[in-house]
Amino acid sequence: MKNTAEVVRVKQAFAWIEQQRAIHLKAVMPKGEPVELDAAEARRLAQALAKLADILDNLTTAGGET
Repeated sequence: MKNTAEVVRVKQAFAWIEQQRAIHLKAVMPKGEPVELDAAEARRLAQALAKLADILDNLTTAGGET
């Protein structure tokens, strides 16, 4: 199975669908500090994650899984 081409990025927070079964999320600064998001950035990340969830739902439905 392939990863989706869609990679979401807000600051140093990244999310993507891997192996058409799970959303992967990585959010860390280069030196290991946590990523800080203001309210608008957090909403943008939440919207992007919701979009990835919709894509994942469609992938699993198309694959015959429930």
